[in-house]
Amino acid sequence: MPFTGQSQDPPQYGTPFANVPDPRDVNIYQVHIRPYSAAGNLAGVTARLDAIQALGINVVYLMPIHPVGQDARSSISPYCIKDFRAVATEYGTLADLRTLVDEAHSRGMAVIMDWVVNQTSWDHPWITQHPERYIRDGNGVIQPLNPFPDVAALDLNNTAVRTEMINAMRYWIFTANIDGFRCDYANNPPLNFWTQVIGNLRSISGRQLLLFAEGDRQENFTAGFDFTFGDKWYYDALKPIRNGTSVAQIQTTTDTEYVHANSSQQVIRYTANHDTEGNETPLQVFGGHNGVVVNFLVSAYMRGAPFLTSGQEVDFNRTIPWPYTSVKINWNTNPSAAADFTDILQFRNSSTAIRRGTMTNYSNTNVCAFTKTAGSEKVVVIANLRSGTSTYVIPAALAGAYTNAFDGTDVNLVAGATRSLNGFGYLVLTNANVAPVPVTGVSVAPANASVHAGQTLQLTATIAPSNATNQSVSWSSSNTSVATVNASGLVTAITPGTANITVTTADGQKTAVSAIQATPLTSFTVHFYKPAPWGSNIRIYWWNAQPSGTLADGTWPGVAMQDDGDGWYSHTFVNITSTNLIFNDGGNQTADLNRDENGWYMNGTWYGSQPTNPGTGNYVTIKNRWKGTYLYDAGGNTGYGTSVANNNYKWEKVPVTAQYFLLRNVGTGEYMHIENQTGSVQCTAAGEDWWSAQWSQEQADGVWQRLRNRWQTGHIIHVENQTGSAQYANAQDGWWSAQWQLEATTVSLLLNEQSFVKPGMQPSLTMNIFPNPAINGTFRINLSGFTGEEMFRLTIYDMQGKQVKTEWVNNDTSVGYHLPTGLYIIELKGKATAVRKKLIVQ
Repeated sequence: MPFTGQSQDPPQYGTPFANVPDPRDVNIYQVHIRPYSAAGNLAGVTARLDAIQALGINVVYLMPIHPVGQDARSSISPYCIKDFRAVATEYGTLADLRTLVDEAHSRGMAVIMDWVVNQTSWDHPWITQHPERYIRDGNGVIQPLNPFPDVAALDLNNTAVRTEMINAMRYWIFTANIDGFRCDYANNPPLNFWTQVIGNLRSISGRQLLLFAEGDRQENFTAGFDFTFGDKWYYDALKPIRNGTSVAQIQTTTDTEYVHANSSQQVIRYTANHDTEGNETPLQVFGGHNGVVVNFLVSAYMRGAPFLTSGQEVDFNRTIPWPYTSVKINWNTNPSAAADFTDILQFRNSSTAIRRGTMTNYSNTNVCAFTKTAGSEKVVVIANLRSGTSTYVIPAALAGAYTNAFDGTDVNLVAGATRSLNGFGYLVLTNANVAPVPVTGVSVAPANASVHAGQTLQLTATIAPSNATNQSVSWSSSNTSVATVNASGLVTAITPGTANITVTTADGQKTAVSAIQATPLTSFTVHFYKPAPWGSNIRIYWWNAQPSGTLADGTWPGVAMQDDGDGWYSHTFVNITSTNLIFNDGGNQTADLNRDENGWYMNGTWYGSQPTNPGTGNYVTIKNRWKGTYLYDAGGNTGYGTSVANNNYKWEKVPVTAQYFLLRNVGTGEYMHIENQTGSVQCTAAGEDWWSAQWSQEQADGVWQRLRNRWQTGHIIHVENQTGSAQYANAQDGWWSAQWQLEATTVSLLLNEQSFVKPGMQPSLTMNIFPNPAINGTFRINLSGFTGEEMFRLTIYDMQGKQVKTEWVNNDTSVGYHLPTGLYIIELKGKATAVRKKLIVQ
């Protein structure tokens, strides 16, 4: 939506701040104005700017400063705003705000304001003068912003609302010389609202603005925000780790947060904010001062912009409940606490590696460990996130001579040595000011090896001397079609052949070679699906394994199989080509079987890839009671045929809620729906959120069911009129033509690299994947041959045919993952075409 109606900007107050930090360099401090001082005003903030600046802060974020609602339905919450262009008298005057901004700028700190776009108070003038600017029900009644009854919800698709918001935000940039905004509840507005707002603000000449989305919607980055809020970091990583979850969750969350970020966009990472402190203090969450500090350290250094909220620097340990009028921060609680936060932030300010360097993760279950490197600068962080003592084995990549970033002592990390850290203890080490020890050579072990195709081998590089300063190495393969190698020396054999794996030191370009022979995989795995009457102690017995003498005959009833979940059990035979076998539970047993390749045995049948478990209801055929015919995708409509001919007659039940599900055609990937109200049940590409594509089952007589639509609840699927397509209107519950049986069926996945199209249509979609092999938790897909309007379902399968990730895309995109090393299939499926490509994950 284009922006029209910009009002005349007021004269520029002061000189725009020339030292607004790059988003990668930001250290942000939230000012909770009401509890901040005895008066709870702007002057009280100005009085403490020296203390804020001394922490190492370069961005001050002010919570809302506007007048709030006074009528019965409104509240005195700072976010219940009555006038977007005024300073509330409780906080002071425009002159007070200007003084605060001027004083902050003079100390090298930018100032951003909290901005509220989703709502107003119930006594805002627009309520009576412009009710069309609000969300209203069918009777024209203005609605509250769910779930906040004290504010009225603005219609953010309304042109006038967008115009007023943009003009008001520009007003403060010019009138008070502020440097940006923290945008409240940024996940709520449509992305095109933010694209329009941000595009306009960025067009202001001579201004470098910081724009911060208070929300964890990943696509907020694509709208142009510099920052998103680290809610996933706090709720999905820090708090669960505090409660015992593995520290590995940190990398998973980081991969998720940065899917749509460019090289400078950052996630704001906090250990507390005004919302969290309404219920519990950071000291309560993280187990005291040391727990808060170590989590703040990881938040500030690993990846993202650190965030402190008012009172953390003195360990203020009282909750500040909404609407923030009942508590005042006691700045004398523990003044010495500030020293730890200051050390962390001031070193961040001095270190290019911490602020902008490349992060490599070496964490274990309890210890968060990583390096940050930029040019010749290297920083090592080792942080124990547990309250008790933890140990950490130093990997080769961290070995070397360093100085402690905080006390200047010399520290030597030795590869393979065990380091003990007290509860919440940490080390921050830097190679700055350490006399470099040059590399004289490198060796690799093993120097040669045979690896079966599809298997991996870890190579180890040893640098001489052991205390060489730069321990960094790179790995390469002479033949990536035979074997690949990742950044840590893990080799993956691809196809039979030979490849030389070379390790090269960053210092001196010293090299060593490991000769790898990739051999055909002679091992295979058998899988067994447990019948319902059997016990859970599933065993496998074998005899007459070939080649003879490689594997002795088993002893009845054999060995326990591995429980893979969902009723499946597995056992791998190594270095044999075939064997006779029997599956049993000690009482029940199968017939005598033989297998010479991977296989899945279910209900008396071998499958070459994993079939769907019977009885789960995930894959079904849909049989009519009256005619005995089956529903299928007839190309645009849902037809009915006399027998199950192919996958077009099979449907995947995709749960939406406990009651409703989608019916996705296995053959075409399209959905059964009645969106266009043509009289026929359609089968085309559909949004998974369409109620017209959602169905429920209701029993007719215990065997047969009716399929009722969620959108048009009076409509059920039937074939009464025998038009050639299934219908949905004017059916009676008692008609046999409107009653169906959903019979469980199996679907075997064909995991080949291929393209395929719907009958009668031409291929149009191509997909390229890079980098391939994929590294560092992300890869990118480029698409061609499509309009850009169609949605495609992106699915990742492992080599057993299990679906490990799925999402919807409609353009070139980056895909984040957290997958083990190995081979995968990437499938992109649209309305008429689909493409499958192989992906190597290192």
